Amino acid sequence: MKVIPQNPEKNMNKIIEDINKAKDMWKDMIIFPELAVPWYMLWDSWEQNWFVRDCISMNEEIIESTKWKITAIWWNVYVDEDNIWEDWRLRKYNSAYIASDWKLVNNNIFNWVMHKTLMPKYRMFDDRRHFTSMQNMALENWKNINEYFEPFNVIIDWIKKKVWITICEDLWDDSYCVKPVNELKKNWSDIIVNISSSPYYIWKHSDRELLLQRQSKDTSIYYSNNVWVQNNWKNYYIMDWDSAIYKDWKKINSRVTLDETIITETKEDINDFEYSEIWAIHKKIIYWIKEFFNQIWKQKVVIGLSWGLDSAVVAGLMVEAIWKENVIAINMPSKYNSNTTKDLAEKLANNLGIEYKIIWIEESVIHTKNQIEEVFWTKIEWIVDENIQARDRWARILAVVAASQNAVFTNNGNKTEIALWYATLYWDVAWAISPIWDLYKTQVFELARYMNRNIEIIPNEIIDMKPSAELSDNHNVDEWMWDPMIYEYHDKIFYKLIEEREDIETILEKYITWDINEYLWMENKFIEEIFNTWEEFINDLEKIYKSFRINFFKRIQCPPIISVSKRAFGFDFREAQNWVYFTRKYRKLREEVMNIDKN
Repeated sequence: MKVIPQNPEKNMNKIIEDINKAKDMWKDMIIFPELAVPWYMLWDSWEQNWFVRDCISMNEEIIESTKWKITAIWWNVYVDEDNIWEDWRLRKYNSAYIASDWKLVNNNIFNWVMHKTLMPKYRMFDDRRHFTSMQNMALENWKNINEYFEPFNVIIDWIKKKVWITICEDLWDDSYCVKPVNELKKNWSDIIVNISSSPYYIWKHSDRELLLQRQSKDTSIYYSNNVWVQNNWKNYYIMDWDSAIYKDWKKINSRVTLDETIITETKEDINDFEYSEIWAIHKKIIYWIKEFFNQIWKQKVVIGLSWGLDSAVVAGLMVEAIWKENVIAINMPSKYNSNTTKDLAEKLANNLGIEYKIIWIEESVIHTKNQIEEVFWTKIEWIVDENIQARDRWARILAVVAASQNAVFTNNGNKTEIALWYATLYWDVAWAISPIWDLYKTQVFELARYMNRNIEIIPNEIIDMKPSAELSDNHNVDEWMWDPMIYEYHDKIFYKLIEEREDIETILEKYITWDINEYLWMENKFIEEIFNTWEEFINDLEKIYKSFRINFFKRIQCPPIISVSKRAFGFDFREAQNWVYFTRKYRKLREEVMNIDKN
C-alpha cells in the first residue's frame, strides 16, 4: 500500500476501498502494512494530540467496512488516556487493530488492539521517542511479557485459525532478549502476521528472504510491507517491496513491485525473477526521482554536465525518470577543460537527446580573482582558484539557469568524494536533488555499466577513463593526470569506517598481519600494488581518516539525500563536531610498525 504521510483520511479511504475489493474476491482476511493510517516518519507531529485523536477516530469507519464476514488487520496509533508518558506527553502505542464482521476482535489478554513489542532505535528509526512498547507495559503491570503472546481466533476458509500480529521489528528479533516469534510458536500460532514499514537498503532483499524462511518454520508468516517514498528532513527513503507469504521454510507467494498490489495465497501469482542488487538500486533511484518531482510540482531539471562519470550517470537517470525534454545540460568549461572532455560531454548529450548548452566561466573566474587580489594584495593560491571555478559553476550559473527555467538543479557527487574531502561547499554541497550521493564511486561505475546493458547511453570512453576534476594544470586528462583517489581501495576503507563502524586501528592490525586484502575484499588490486612501504600506507590511511573526520561540517550542511545504504550521511549516519582522535592502541601499533620499517 502507498501510504501518504500525514494524510490519514486519504489512507483510511484506501484501506476501506481495498477491504471491499477483498470481499469481492471472496477473501476471509486482508492485512495492511504498518502505519497504514497516519504513516511513520512524522517525527514530532506525533506530539500533536489533535492529530493523534483524529487518526484514532478513523478506526470506526474501517471497522464498519468489515461487515459481511471479512477480517481486517491494519495499523493505527493507540492512546492510553489513563496514563501519561515522559515529560507529560500523551501516552501512545505503535499498534495493530483487528476487526471482523463489524466488530473488533479480542483474545483473553487484549481487547482488539495489539502493541509493538520491540522498539528500534537505530538508523532512521526512533520509535522510543514517540511510542510506549509492550515490554514497558508488561514491566509496569508486573507481568512476564510472554504472558501477552496469546493468539486471536479468526475464521479462514471455514476453519478457526490462531493468528497473532507482530509489528515490523518484532520479526527481526535476533538481537533482542525478547523473541516474539519463538513465543508465538510455543502457543501454536497457525499464522503470524507481520505488518511492516521497512525501507530499502542494499542487500535487504536477501536478508529478509533468509529471515522469513527461518521464522516461518512450523508456522505461516504473512508479511505485508508498504511502498512509496518517505523522508525525515535529512534523508529520503524508498520503502521496500516484496510483501510475501511463507509457510514452513517455503515461499508461497511474493510480489516484487514498487506499485500498490494485492497478493494472495495463490501460488500462480508468485513473482519470481533473477534479482540483482544493481537492478534494485537502479529501479529504486528512478522511482524516487519520479516521486520527488511529483511532490515539488516541478517538471524540469538542470544538470552541470562535465565529461565525468557522475554527471553522466545523473543525466542518464534523469532522462529515464522524467524524459529528455525536461532535462537541460550545461557544460561550463574553463581554460583547464580539454577538447577531449568537452567532446565527450557533447556526445553524451547527443546520446540522451537532451538540450545542451555551453557557458564559459573563464572570464568571470578571472574577474573574481582580480577583485580579491586587488583588495587584499594577495596572490590567489591554486586551491582557492579551484574553489572559485567550482562555486562559479554551481552557485552562479546553475542556480540562475534553474531559476530562469522554473527548474531545479542536481548535485552529481558520490559518497566517496564527500567522505574524503573532495567536495566544495556551495558547489557539490548545494542542490535540490542528489541521486547518487549514497553510492561509492565504484558503485557508480557499476551503475553506469548497468545502464549501458542494452545500448550505449553513457559513452564507454567516459566509463573507461579515470576521473579528473579539470580544475588546474594538475588535472589534464590528455596528459594522464587524474584525481588523487584510488577508488578501488578508498571505497573499501570508507565502507569499513561507515557501514561497518570499524576504526583505523583494526585496519592497521589487518595490514600488520597481512590479512588486509581479504579484510577489504581486494579482488583486482592488492594493497602491495598500491603502497610500496608501510609508511606510505600509514600516511595515506591517516590522511583520509583526518579528512573524513574534519570535513563533517560539509556533510551536516547538505540538503536531504536519497538513502540506499545502511549508513547514509545525514540522519542515518549522525555526526558531531568533535576532534579527530587516534586510539592509544592505534598509536602504539603505528609506533611499532614505523620502528620495524626503520630497522
